Amino acid sequence: MRHRLHLKGPVERFTRLDSTNLEALRRARENAPTGLIVRADCQDGGRGQRQRSWHSPPGGLWFTVLLRPTGLEGLSLAAGLACVRVARRLGAAASLRWPNDVYVGERKLAGILTETRMSGSRIESALIGVGLNVNLRAEDFPEDLRPLATSLATEVHRTLDLDEVFERLLDELDRVLDLHIQAGLAGLLPEIRESCSTLGRRVRLLTREGPLVARARTLGPDGSLELDDGSCHYSVERVQILPED
Repeated sequence: MRHRLHLKGPVERFTRLDSTNLEALRRARENAPTGLIVRADCQDGGRGQRQRSWHSPPGGLWFTVLLRPTGLEGLSLAAGLACVRVARRLGAAASLRWPNDVYVGERKLAGILTETRMSGSRIESALIGVGLNVNLRAEDFPEDLRPLATSLATEVHRTLDLDEVFERLLDELDRVLDLHIQAGLAGLLPEIRESCSTLGRRVRLLTREGPLVARARTLGPDGSLELDDGSCHYSVERVQILPED
């Protein structure tokens, strides 16, 4: 019998939603239990970081986990690591792209959107939204995204069982969240750093103060990106990997 320490809640599955994060937020306001999972076969208003749209047709995994955590450091990186583990075990050479994406080479495979509800300084709930391209083909993406996106099926050259991939991913999420709750981000950082293809690369960050170009050196204890110019960044508008001179 499957045992999940944290993802104990029901899976509420919908044929179509505006956004699984928005539905999970509605359910959080109704005091839904921690561990609730909202899954949709497709989303009409899927979102990424900074309110960017996320293409979410049938053939992918689009879901949100509702948690009531005590700490938030690196939740997006932890969830991204779970995606990397599953993708690698299926045969895709996936890596983390700081702060919240999963790539194969230079094409995006998955994205994580973590949102929180606060009551003063107290965390009421955290929503971990996962968008994983599983069986999408090139023609399933808008033309402008085709050079930028990939899917598990494309990378491993076969169609996958969506529900089986979903179960594998929930297992990995449970493992990383268990360790995160017990030890904080520190227990996951060595593997996150090993999996992070941003490190060692020249990057252009769009920050509130303007653009910044430097080389990504490492990830700090809180999951922030430390650059070789001595600066440290936890939240940025955009990250671009630059070609080497």
